Amino acid sequence: MFRLAPPKLRPWRQVRSEPLGAYRVFDLWRVELEDDTGRPRGDAFTLRGRNWCNVVAVTPNDEVVLVWQYRFGTNALSLEIPGGVIDDGESPEQAARRELREESGYEGDRFDLLLDLEANPAVQNNRCFTFVAPGARATAPTRFDAQEELETVLVPAAQIADLLDGSQVTHSLVRAALETYWRKRGKTGDGDVEQLVLELEQSQTRKALDLARRLRPGVTLEDIANPHDFAELGDADWQYEDGVLAGMRSVLAAVRARGRR
Repeated sequence: MFRLAPPKLRPWRQVRSEPLGAYRVFDLWRVELEDDTGRPRGDAFTLRGRNWCNVVAVTPNDEVVLVWQYRFGTNALSLEIPGGVIDDGESPEQAARRELREESGYEGDRFDLLLDLEANPAVQNNRCFTFVAPGARATAPTRFDAQEELETVLVPAAQIADLLDGSQVTHSLVRAALETYWRKRGKTGDGDVEQLVLELEQSQTRKALDLARRLRPGVTLEDIANPHDFAELGDADWQYEDGVLAGMRSVLAAVRARGRR
C-alpha cells in the first residue's frame, strides 16, 4: 500500500481553551493558538461532540438500504444511509447495529468496519465510523427519535455508481461511505457481475428448455430439473446444454455468496 512521506509542517498548540456553551449536539469552545515557533496565531472556535456511525447495509438480493430524511441544516430532504450518534457506553459497532435497526428496521449478519473518518477537522473533534452490514433483513419496526422521520428505500447495489454520479446523494460522509464501498466491490462491481451472470443463466435456461421440448414436447422447467425421469433427456446434446446451465448456476451462487461476505 502506498504511503506518503510524513510532512515537515508541525502541528500548532492550543495554549488555552474555554467552553462557551453546550447545545445538546455540540459544545462550543474557544481556543488560543500558537504555532510551533511560539508565535501567537489568535483564537479559533471549535465544536466538541460525540462520535457518529453509519451503516452500508446490503440485503441478500444485493440491495443497499437507504433512507430519506429531513435535515434541519439544509432545510431539505436528504438521501442517506442509516446512522447517528454513538451513545455513552456504546462501541461504534453497537451503535451502528442500534441505528440501523431503529432507522430502517433492518439487521445485518455482521458489521465490518469500512471507514474511520474525521467528520470535519476544520472545526469539529469527532469521528465517524462506517460499517458494511451484509445479509441485511427487515426484522423489526422502526423506532424514530422525536425529531426524526425517515423513509426506507432499497437500491440495487449495481446502481450505486449512477446514484452518486447523478448527485442524488449530497451528504459528504454518506458519499464517502458509498464511494468507498463501491470501489472495494471491484472496478466492475459484484452487482454488475451478478447481473451479467444472471442474464446468461436465464438465456441458457431458455435454450435448455427449448431443446428439451423438441425432444419431449410439453416438458416444464420442473421436469428438466429431474431429467432422469425422461428417457428422451438422455440425449447427448441436451445433457451438454444442461451441464452448461448447471455451471452457470454454480457461478451465480458463488457471486451472490461473495456479495454477502
